[in-house]
Amino acid sequence: MNETAENTEGLITFDDTLDITMAATYHEKLTEMLNKYKSIALNGGEIDRIDGAGLQMLAAFFIAAKSLNISVKWQACSDILKKSADLSGLTGSLRIE
Repeated sequence: MNETAENTEGLITFDDTLDITMAATYHEKLTEMLNKYKSIALNGGEIDRIDGAGLQMLAAFFIAAKSLNISVKWQACSDILKKSADLSGLTGSLRIE
């Protein structure tokens, strides 16, 4: 996880796996980001395995960010992430283009 100065943009880069074994770890990191930044960038370009727990965690993060008026954008999304979001109907919720 790469963090910049207070109140600027935070960045989190996901490893290649975002499944149930990693969801709690990333949830904690993302929650910290919500408490620290007003703008957050996500790099999911390396994700090659994601399951329902990972997708649910991301969806909850986007809901929380919206309720706190925190801007979230993707720097990169892997094809696996895009396809999984599409198959689960979460493309819009996760703001994946």
